[in-house]
Amino acid sequence: MTGDPSYRWVVLGAGVLAQAASAAVLQGLPGLAPALRAEYDLGLTGLGVLLGSVTVGLLSTLLLWGLAADRFGERRVMTAGLLAAVVALVGASRTTTVLPLMGCLVCAGAAGAAVNAASGRAVIGWFGPRERGTAMGVRQTALPVGAALAAALLPPVATARGLDAAFLVLAGGCGVGALVVAVLVREAPRQAARVAGGLGPAGDPRIRRIGAVSFLLVIPQFAVVAFLVVYLVDEHDVSFGAAALLLAAVQLGGGACRIAAGRWSDRLGLRLQPLRKLAQLTTGLFAVLAVCEAAGLRAAVPLLLLAGVAAISWNGLAFTAVGELAGPGRAGAALGLQNTAVALGAALTAPVLGAVVDRSSWSVGFALAAGAGLAAALLLTGPSEQERPHPGGETGGLPGDGGSVG
Repeated sequence: MTGDPSYRWVVLGAGVLAQAASAAVLQGLPGLAPALRAEYDLGLTGLGVLLGSVTVGLLSTLLLWGLAADRFGERRVMTAGLLAAVVALVGASRTTTVLPLMGCLVCAGAAGAAVNAASGRAVIGWFGPRERGTAMGVRQTALPVGAALAAALLPPVATARGLDAAFLVLAGGCGVGALVVAVLVREAPRQAARVAGGLGPAGDPRIRRIGAVSFLLVIPQFAVVAFLVVYLVDEHDVSFGAAALLLAAVQLGGGACRIAAGRWSDRLGLRLQPLRKLAQLTTGLFAVLAVCEAAGLRAAVPLLLLAGVAAISWNGLAFTAVGELAGPGRAGAALGLQNTAVALGAALTAPVLGAVVDRSSWSVGFALAAGAGLAAALLLTGPSEQERPHPGGETGGLPGDGGSVG
């Protein structure tokens, strides 16, 4: 089967399913925010800490899982991680107080991190440069799709059966993902040779720069993912179910834009230039949103939905650029570092933004998100303008980088 040229799409499909199952845990929990807040009597700050606990777990193991993927291959790593997540989520369904629940969510995040680095490595290995941006966009779409499905399904389950049933649904999704990966995924031939020793990607200033940009861009992204439901319910009297469906729509719109952005970058033969333009768009939308919210305009709601779509769309471009810079032999470690930067930004955004809004206003919170987007755009101004396309379709390196990337 692996000799069939179309097999790479089988690998991508399995990776998308596995990533969606993992993303449902990481980014789907905000859909349960009102239920969690009521069940455990939490303020916005406490809710942000609870929602961030999954990301704390993810953050703690991403690099380790990436190194493991480089050494043992994607199939073993993703299968082991998803099965461990099943155990942690079943444990979460049996908790009755907030601290044990937080511990189980940390463990679920730590286990699910296996998919984040390994599925991206599979895309780098199985797809060539002319379709890699699109393929990575499809893979990264699994995150908002998984989150959207969770946002649509979990609130009704929690309302009808309780939070324990919602956690069991998440565990079931991870179990299905583990089975599909174990049966269908094999390692790309070009990645069979292991690169010995060292954390080479960590020493590459280009990879560190993209990591810094990603840390900044995840702030507006997670501002929407973590707090859209709460904002709509509290500030605009939208029902819990309707707000969760709007979050799902934003996630799906952002996912579609990730694919479009990947295709755009493949046609250009560039990754950083489109990434800079998306950062600028996100900055502008959040800045206008902050003004509208401060003025009490109803336009704040559609603007927030549009800003959310834009804030989600950048992700695949950054991951593709990092994987190409590292090359197949170190893609797991590089993507582990990239995921760490993203997870760190997400982990800090929920509690920090929750505290900011608690002590000031939503307008200030949106302005903070706009500032993060602006900083990311400024970091990309120099390198994205110097980036050059490779004539064969591979993204070019920057002047002085020693040639094309990948």
